[in-house]
Amino acid sequence: MNGAGYLAVAIQPGEKTDEKAFHHWYNTEHGPLRLRLPFILSGDRYKAADNQKPGWSAVYDVSDLAWLEKRIYTRLREERSKQEKDVMSTFDSLDRKIYSNISVRGDSKEPAPLQLAVSMRVMDSDEEDFNKWWEEEHIDMLSKVPGWLRSRRFKLEVGGLMGMPPKGQVEYLAVHDFEEKNGLEGPEAKAAMDTAWHRKVLDYAQWVDRRRWAHHLTFDALEEPPSSVMTTDGAELRFQMEGNPADPVIVCVNSILTNLHIWDDVARALITTGVNGKTYRVLRYNSRGYSQQASRSNPTRFDLLADDLEYLLDRTGVEKAHAVMGVSMGGVTAINFAIKHPDKLEKFIACDCNVAASAANNSAWGERIELARNKGMAELADVTVKRWFTPPNRDSANAKKTLQMAGQASLEGFAESTGALCNYDLKEHLSSMKTPGLLVVGEGDGKLPEAMQKFGMPNTTFRQIPKAGHLPMLENHDGFMKAIAAFL
Repeated sequence: MNGAGYLAVAIQPGEKTDEKAFHHWYNTEHGPLRLRLPFILSGDRYKAADNQKPGWSAVYDVSDLAWLEKRIYTRLREERSKQEKDVMSTFDSLDRKIYSNISVRGDSKEPAPLQLAVSMRVMDSDEEDFNKWWEEEHIDMLSKVPGWLRSRRFKLEVGGLMGMPPKGQVEYLAVHDFEEKNGLEGPEAKAAMDTAWHRKVLDYAQWVDRRRWAHHLTFDALEEPPSSVMTTDGAELRFQMEGNPADPVIVCVNSILTNLHIWDDVARALITTGVNGKTYRVLRYNSRGYSQQASRSNPTRFDLLADDLEYLLDRTGVEKAHAVMGVSMGGVTAINFAIKHPDKLEKFIACDCNVAASAANNSAWGERIELARNKGMAELADVTVKRWFTPPNRDSANAKKTLQMAGQASLEGFAESTGALCNYDLKEHLSSMKTPGLLVVGEGDGKLPEAMQKFGMPNTTFRQIPKAGHLPMLENHDGFMKAIAAFL
């Protein structure tokens, strides 16, 4: 599919559909998510004005139908929010059709108070006569009906519940826009339906549908905070993009309880002095859950975190990252991103992480959630940061910065993120990975140095950072930059 088009969706709520929840979902989530995409030019909801079913429709003008086959759009259906899944499960029917633009008559810019939508199928052999009738007679006569604003014609490209026409047939949709007060029951409209040419068309054309729709609402694009993108299911990804736009992009992914500022020194070095005489553009972001966790968001898992990064790259216009670099939870995200989206990166750097959750690890996360709920995030932050940093550095400026950062994290977001850390196992995918990787670990990070050397990942090298623990870039910056320089 390519070229300008039209997306039409008709919904019939069911007996179990909560009307208030239905409209809240459609008006504040479903439609606005689509209007945020640059290729969706307009979107409107209509209510049946003819007492027929389905009772509701939504229509969107699309600049190029090719976009509807790309991940930036298809993910809207593949990654539905909990709210969307709950509401849609109650529908009696949902019919979705995609059309290509054929012609337009009239220059109405505002959504029509009333739409008359007519669908017909004809044999290929009758198509030329059918189109001539529409363009040379029927629309001319309809345009004389009082209240007429515009007529558009479309050709069906993707069928809905009825599917595509049988081989040798084609389906057309005509959408006529009218004022609320109009002459659709008057003599001009009747004259348009009572011509010799019209009677000839009815001898060979098959009626599919004829509906009247009253305008209900125009969608606005979903608002996003500055320097943030909202995922399909409502998680906020606050990001920072710095550096020369012509430079290759390195993405930095934070650990649980931290935000993008754990990479401040690394980002500054990559952007200004660079490595090996080469500078880079740096994209940093807060993984879902650090500052907020929307009630409609799906459970946090590493597949979802990898898809979050894919979406962020799409929304920021990065076709392919030179490298994705993550630490701890971000390290697992980097590995899983290389597994799920190998065409979106050249290489990855995974720091201080594992490739599967253990039973002991799962138990520890549960205890940490209870600590945070009973004694607050400040207490959790204190215990955690002491564990992350080696004894000589626990009073360092970076340790104090991390302590403050962790204490300000969302408790519920933290609890959701532990759901990812307690429920993952990437081992079966490691042997088939093709993306070159670098594994980095602080020598003082418990058993991880030993564990990371046994991952068995092809095309991967291992580097250990002296005088550092779980966040080596914050304890031994020079050692960390030296480790990644040759790999980058």
